[in-house]
Amino acid sequence: MKKVLLFSGLCGLSALLLLARSPGGVEGVDAWFKTVPVGNNLQGQYQWLDLSGDSLVQYAQNRLSGTYVFTQNRNLLKALNFNPAMDFSKGDSPKWSELRRSSLTQATIIGVFAPYSFTDESVIYGVASGDGGGSLVTNDQIVRPGSIEPLDYGDTNGEDLRHTGKDSIPQNLFNEHATKVLTYYRAANPNTSVWGGPSGVLTIGGTYNANDEHFNGPFDTGNFSNNGFEGYSPELLVYNRILTPGERRKAESYLAMKYGVTLNDSYLDGDGNLVWDRNEAGVYHNRVTAVSRNNAGDFNQPVSATSYEEAPLYTSLPENDSYHKSNSYGLPSEAHLLVMGREYGNPLPDKLSLFWGDDGGSLETYTSPNDTLWHIMNRTWLVRTNIPTVADTTASRWTGSGMTVTPEGFLDVISQTENTPAYVMTPDLIAGMGLIEFSCPSSHPTFDVGFAKTGENGCSYGFRIGTDGSIKAIKGGEVGTTNLITDASGRDVSVLLSDGVVYLRIDGEGSESYTINLPEELKSSVFRGMISSEASSTPLLLTGVRSNGALETGYFAELAHNLTPEKEFYHYSRNRTVMLIDPTGEGTFDSDNTVMVRCTPPDVSRGKTMFHNILWDADGSGSDVFTFAYFDGISADVDVSPTTCLDGVPQKDGYVDIGINIGTPIYKYALTVDSVAGINKDDVVASGSFMGATHRIDNLATGKYTLTVTQGGGNDIHGKGNLLYTTYSHTDRRFTGGDVEWTVTETGSWYRIGAEPSVAEDITQWGYDVRNDKAYFIIDGYTSLTQGVSIKPGDTLGMKISGIYVRWFHNGEEVLKKSAWTLRLWRMCIKYGRGDTHITGLTINGVPVEDFEINGNVQIETPKSSTVTYTVYVGNGCDPSLPNGIEPRSPYLIGEAEHDNHDNGLDELNEQLTVRSQDGMANIFDAVLDRGKSGPTTLMVFDTSGKLVYQGEMEGDMVKTKQFSVPMQGVYIVKAITADGEHTQKIIAQ
Repeated sequence: MKKVLLFSGLCGLSALLLLARSPGGVEGVDAWFKTVPVGNNLQGQYQWLDLSGDSLVQYAQNRLSGTYVFTQNRNLLKALNFNPAMDFSKGDSPKWSELRRSSLTQATIIGVFAPYSFTDESVIYGVASGDGGGSLVTNDQIVRPGSIEPLDYGDTNGEDLRHTGKDSIPQNLFNEHATKVLTYYRAANPNTSVWGGPSGVLTIGGTYNANDEHFNGPFDTGNFSNNGFEGYSPELLVYNRILTPGERRKAESYLAMKYGVTLNDSYLDGDGNLVWDRNEAGVYHNRVTAVSRNNAGDFNQPVSATSYEEAPLYTSLPENDSYHKSNSYGLPSEAHLLVMGREYGNPLPDKLSLFWGDDGGSLETYTSPNDTLWHIMNRTWLVRTNIPTVADTTASRWTGSGMTVTPEGFLDVISQTENTPAYVMTPDLIAGMGLIEFSCPSSHPTFDVGFAKTGENGCSYGFRIGTDGSIKAIKGGEVGTTNLITDASGRDVSVLLSDGVVYLRIDGEGSESYTINLPEELKSSVFRGMISSEASSTPLLLTGVRSNGALETGYFAELAHNLTPEKEFYHYSRNRTVMLIDPTGEGTFDSDNTVMVRCTPPDVSRGKTMFHNILWDADGSGSDVFTFAYFDGISADVDVSPTTCLDGVPQKDGYVDIGINIGTPIYKYALTVDSVAGINKDDVVASGSFMGATHRIDNLATGKYTLTVTQGGGNDIHGKGNLLYTTYSHTDRRFTGGDVEWTVTETGSWYRIGAEPSVAEDITQWGYDVRNDKAYFIIDGYTSLTQGVSIKPGDTLGMKISGIYVRWFHNGEEVLKKSAWTLRLWRMCIKYGRGDTHITGLTINGVPVEDFEINGNVQIETPKSSTVTYTVYVGNGCDPSLPNGIEPRSPYLIGEAEHDNHDNGLDELNEQLTVRSQDGMANIFDAVLDRGKSGPTTLMVFDTSGKLVYQGEMEGDMVKTKQFSVPMQGVYIVKAITADGEHTQKIIAQ
């Protein structure tokens, strides 16, 4: 049984052997080598397995008899764009494979290779044909037996797998682009025997050995450096014929899409449709990446990142695995600047492709010319897709009993009624995939999370979370006896169903022991996601529940803020970073047209700023341009409701709703009078502070007002620890005295905050030990569980250290005073225990702390003070002609992508292709390619959506011609594809 990484699929190997005959839509593959897991353990062993059904037998040098499939442990592999890739320099060497029905006298061999040694020549593989001929493919040249001069296939432009002094590109750029799709055409004289030729043999790994008959030498080692190839090979396609240029492009596109490789030219899907046009992409043809699915070709890549990461995180290096901690059950690693894909559990539709590439711009930011609070990244990306994404906002995500579901955008708050057994269920899941994700509260009843067959109310397959935070598996409705996790309370939990397997992740990490395989007979059943809880006096409360699989929830993106220059985006990754999307595809971001996707809470442990529920191409235009930016101020929407009218008299019941778009959790506001009957100008009618994203000012009379909203200074701090309190943040500076104050924003976590004397490091001597809604006093290093205060969100806590005294404060009132003879020099420290701690507005002596030392999952932002002002009109229910709302602001340009106009030689290539309509025949055209050289050429014609409408092989030698017709009037894209590249023209059929 074979599991596909990224939880993208699970299917029986027998099914693969029957269906997987056309990688990339190219029929007749004679050997299809893939790196696949042995059994169910994605962290276990992998094999270099042929899935073509050619009855391939594999051997190794020290295994002279019997059938042996080369096997390697996960710790020697790496994940290349979330797919496993073998290192053939490790283990038995060399490995050779006999193709029983393929002589390989004429062959096309296409594979992906990711070297981690860049400068020395090495042997990648050898090919021995049935007629006794042989050849070696090195990372630099093709070597033939005897005295035949080797062919250097990448001697100047770095198109091979080795960097030399002859290359026109520098070493660092070569290393960045080192992972390549390598195609080798072999065209020996065909065997004409009526019985066919003997088997061909492919040898991979190790070095050439003159005594090894499988190489079909001899080869002159003076012509090449006989070193073993050090690198990774995930997949290799072998055809016992010469592919046409169109077939080759389809196979190369399939591999490039799967492994994040940027081709020099356009990409075709398995049906030959144009899914990424190199000519149309222009400057955006850098680090081209895609997610795609093609069920007929066993291709499902729901999450992707480029394999062309910039220095020093070259993708082909062993340490830069696609997965965090090289755990194939986990999340993407910090080695990728940008990862994008479908929301987990949200199935990718068949035959969908979503591509993106960037303009090569720098990662530094520039300031908006019209609003200096905007800081925009110079690099922009182009997205192209063949299916628009539109969410169904009317459908219900949950139904059930005993629980209240409150939607908040794409998330839900689920709260249980006290002392009542309860459950909620999603609608039927689509394509057997679903996800439930949430942060487990510190206190909760026993509850189940997982999936139930349609018509059943109990969890059939999933996990039970006990009151102590332990987790047990549920299989067939039966709860296991073994704890998988001893304490999940306060941690992030996700439960995923994908193609018959249920996966558990805790804080983004999974393992084989966290997976449940559904019985074979249930894998085609229809399931629903569900959460159920026992009755309890401590009812279940889940905030921010994410559910996917039943409704369209779009895509996600991860920006590695630690990889931005000076880690600039790290400081804004929780509240103030946005993805700016220009739906016109022009790269102009203005306040009136730009779609802004706000970041969600970051993954600090991986250094990722997170974006969810992105709806690409929502307008159906086929393309978007996006970049990242942060806003170093406060942005808010203001909605105004007019007074009502009673018996012709306007009431004093108008109100103003403030909705924060970007900002920190604590805000001050003031509403003053401009012109209101019976009230003096500049009188303050409402003022105060609020916490959170919304606030209402009510009981307002008709008139004109001025509203100011201000975010204050102070540190905004998030930390996620454990019961050992090993996660901490403390000030670098020591103090002799001072006032400390902060604001409580949640009461669901444990943390210790206070003063540590420099002579007794790591011991909080004086402060607060906060446990949910109680803040106990820490006195001389010990927590007093009998002395403390009750707290709620919005409360302030503080301390004053002066002389020999420590004073504790709650909402500005002194609540305790103690003498501290040993506290002469101290630093402020926060230690994080259970749950997700969030405090804000931390100041020492009235100013935020500039420098912290951090250990563990802690993020600290220090937003500057910022104020926004609005002119507000409260309307009159008795006179609808009076204004109601805020005074509109003129749209302004936030930022704009700037590009060079160079064509990278495309114009010259395109001019070699001419397309003319025949006189009097509007839909019939003649194509002529004159490029000064011979070679096979495939002519392909597409409509503007990329759909293939014609394909044929061009005729002639140095000048190629082909006549074709198009089905109807319209604009078409014509491409002549050769072994060297492509030539493009647009035509109009009238």
